[in-house]
Amino acid sequence: MNPLAHFYPSSLPRSTHFRATAQGVELDVLAHPSADHTSFECDGPVTMEIACSESPSDVKVRPLRLGIEPRVEGNRIRFVAPGPQALQVEVDGCNLLYVYALAPARPAPQGPDVRVFRSGAVHEAGLVVLRDGETCWIEAGAVVRGSIRAANGSGFHIGGYGILDGGYWPEHEGRCRKSIVLDHCSDSVVEDILMLGPTSWMLVLGASEDITVEGIRQIAGDMSSDGIDIAGSRRVRISGCCLHNGDDNIAIKAICNKSGQDERVPLGFPDEDWDHTVEDVVVSGCMLYNTHGGSAMEIGYETITEHIRNIRFENIDVLAVHQFGSVFGIHNGDRARVENVVWDDIRIEHHFDTLIDFRVLRSRWNVDAERGFVRNIQIRNVDALQSVHNPGYTVSIISGYDADHPVTGVAVENFVLGGKLVRSADDLDLVTRHAHGITFHAQPPTPSAPRASELLATP
Repeated sequence: MNPLAHFYPSSLPRSTHFRATAQGVELDVLAHPSADHTSFECDGPVTMEIACSESPSDVKVRPLRLGIEPRVEGNRIRFVAPGPQALQVEVDGCNLLYVYALAPARPAPQGPDVRVFRSGAVHEAGLVVLRDGETCWIEAGAVVRGSIRAANGSGFHIGGYGILDGGYWPEHEGRCRKSIVLDHCSDSVVEDILMLGPTSWMLVLGASEDITVEGIRQIAGDMSSDGIDIAGSRRVRISGCCLHNGDDNIAIKAICNKSGQDERVPLGFPDEDWDHTVEDVVVSGCMLYNTHGGSAMEIGYETITEHIRNIRFENIDVLAVHQFGSVFGIHNGDRARVENVVWDDIRIEHHFDTLIDFRVLRSRWNVDAERGFVRNIQIRNVDALQSVHNPGYTVSIISGYDADHPVTGVAVENFVLGGKLVRSADDLDLVTRHAHGITFHAQPPTPSAPRASELLATP
């Protein structure tokens, strides 16, 4: 099929940095303070041409593992997108540009329990409250300004290729709200939509179970714009998401607002009563970009529950963690037993302040009198690039709270940092305290697809 471009109402701001085509089809390139973006549907490789406002000297198409080599001629960039795949185009002196090549859309569902926001319009929706079993579908070319909430039910479905714009609330109330909240829900799906800030936590799964999140896209730069918060929830599957946030991209926690309802939440929705145990969470095939703080993949800081366990991150591209955030984060500030956490097949293209940050601690976010502990953590098959900004600045930390609340059993296996296998704590600039059973195993990888470090070195 020829690419099918998504076009949005003329009231939306357009990019002043880029114009773009896909296989010769003109695209609608929208502007956002954090990154420009464009989207289209395709079923195979597509030749892209991007015209910049001025001639670029350096261009990277991420994730680097795809090995996409852009050609620059004057102010034009050409490359082949491999098919349905989110890409980030980094051009010196310009905004970031997200190119969302999407699989052909399914028709909008129909029926009495389906609410469809149609293409070609900006819908000033405010608060959208879903009934039990209801579907909210945002068509490509539609913009819904507001937030979506579902509570105490099952079978909710939020989808479509359109935009959910969190800018509604700052214009009407002067403050950000959480964009999507599933509160005590089960057997529900959130997929495909593009979520834009400004917003507080963007997608929250609170005290919910059997939830699937697939293929969502986010662009936000606010300091509290967590991407996906899994709070007191179980049996959660997150896959194929592209998250650009000003705070944690993925945050796993348990939280309970003892002081009463959060003022940012409309009446009738008791917020943050999410202190259930957390277990059986898998995050896979995602692309993460963090701008201000927090971690790309975080457990904590709020851990008000008995245990957080059986968590797995796999096949993840961390495009960047800027400023004071970490890539791998566990901050156990309350009483939880955090255990059985695996990171596997992680590619890191940029980091700065902290690479690994595992701590049992107490912070301003924590309320439990008792501290917990962290145990049985595996980090394996990691390829992390280094830049001139890393040596002497970037550290890793593994620290218990005291002798009775330690971190134990951290296995680091096949971790490549700056092209070198990590064989000891010194190779990570690792600082430890009340931490035991930290082991390193290094085995050269078998030949396969190029590693990110090899791609960056390609002339």
